Amino acid sequence: MADPVKILAPIVVLFVIAAYLAGSAARAAGASWILDAGADAIYEDNVGLGQLNRDIKSDTAIRAFASAGPAILLGDSYVLSLTADVAGKLYERFTRLDNVAPRLSAELKRKFGLGAEAPWARVFGSIARLQYDDDLIRDGWIYRLGVGVGKRFGERWDLRLDYAYDRRLVDHEMPAVRGIPGDVYDLSGHNVSLRTDFLLSEAISLFGSYAIRVGPSVSTTQRNLQIFQATSAIAADPAFGRGFFAYRIDSTTHALGLGLSVALGSRTSFNLAYEHVLGDARGNITYHDNVFRVGFLFSY
Repeated sequence: MADPVKILAPIVVLFVIAAYLAGSAARAAGASWILDAGADAIYEDNVGLGQLNRDIKSDTAIRAFASAGPAILLGDSYVLSLTADVAGKLYERFTRLDNVAPRLSAELKRKFGLGAEAPWARVFGSIARLQYDDDLIRDGWIYRLGVGVGKRFGERWDLRLDYAYDRRLVDHEMPAVRGIPGDVYDLSGHNVSLRTDFLLSEAISLFGSYAIRVGPSVSTTQRNLQIFQATSAIAADPAFGRGFFAYRIDSTTHALGLGLSVALGSRTSFNLAYEHVLGDARGNITYHDNVFRVGFLFSY
């Protein structure tokens, strides 16, 4: 098991900073509060993004998350949101992938006009700490910065488009092959996502989404010459067992999602979602991953 102090220390630091920001913001005129919390049960049929049948491993996981902070009205058109977030994930089979991820997030949103159908734009950013259970190759930080736009059409349709740049830095470099870097999870990428929501009734809404990411991804397999020839970093990956290696490869990743949300009251919803991930990597390497989620969300 990982050292609890090692896991909890970054959470405490981030939440102290967030508490100071939140306290200052709450004293500002027009401040209100955001509180979101929930939990999901997740099934994933290719956790390590393996290419060959021998390397494709499935697992189930439980994820819990919470987000809290002030939303500050700046004039008539702008809202600044500052939140402290934390998420944790526990796997049934691959327990070395258990992780906790505290994060600080900020968003500045502008609405262009009055009424529900007025278009809006936003700029957002976050910094997150990733801490895994006895898995040194994955520990590190993620930085994210992006912009987005959105609009409601009539009483039933919502559409939004986002672009984000992400940068992931790892704490440790653990090379497995001389002359090839071992920082496999040192990643960066450009992300574009499109989502539409349809209000089927007062209590039921549906959504569809598509996202594309251009940037390196990580595939964990047993020794694989095709991936070895395409990789830019390699490290042993004991999370999946003896003889498995994580390979960083340049790729374009597509994700198509569908979902359903059922309101259980004014603040709680039950949610179902499915996502299919297709990775198209250098060297004619492809992988697929199907992800199913079921969970509850509370919003205040």
